Amino acid sequence: MMYRKYLFIFSILFLGVNAYATADSVSIDKMMDFKVQTIDGEDVNFKSFLGKGPVLLNLWALWCEPCKQEMKAFKALVEKYKDKGVSMIAINTDKIKSLAKVRAYIKTQGYEFPVLEDPDGSVSTDRFSMESLPFSLIINANGTIAKKHTGFTAGDEATIEKELVEILGEK
Repeated sequence: MMYRKYLFIFSILFLGVNAYATADSVSIDKMMDFKVQTIDGEDVNFKSFLGKGPVLLNLWALWCEPCKQEMKAFKALVEKYKDKGVSMIAINTDKIKSLAKVRAYIKTQGYEFPVLEDPDGSVSTDRFSMESLPFSLIINANGTIAKKHTGFTAGDEATIEKELVEILGEK
């Protein structure tokens, strides 16, 4: 009986939360309650971004060109569907020494959505089971991960938009 407990814990640690998801959805509401810092040094609770509508979560790095393409595509989707409660959060995975370059990039691109920092990977890897970059999630207002995407190629935004529209229709 004891070995089942350890097997379960082992599975969660090494396979990630998504291993126990039903279909393509997993509720991790309690896991969404954590503090993180914005690239401007402000402490925020991640859960404060939830509850208004679907959130496009983009995990990215400055050196990753597909990540930058995905952010631009997500920005366009958010602008198109913001009246329906869609928002975006970006989590940057670059090391601390690159933070000034990250801030400058965000400013030059005119991005106004929250950009959080994750230099040690504790948020992206431990909380969201990031596989590789770019990595994105569509999170429902209640903290349920509805969809996940690894990688980005031009044109993927059409699939993501379709999924977003389906989620908006479920409200």
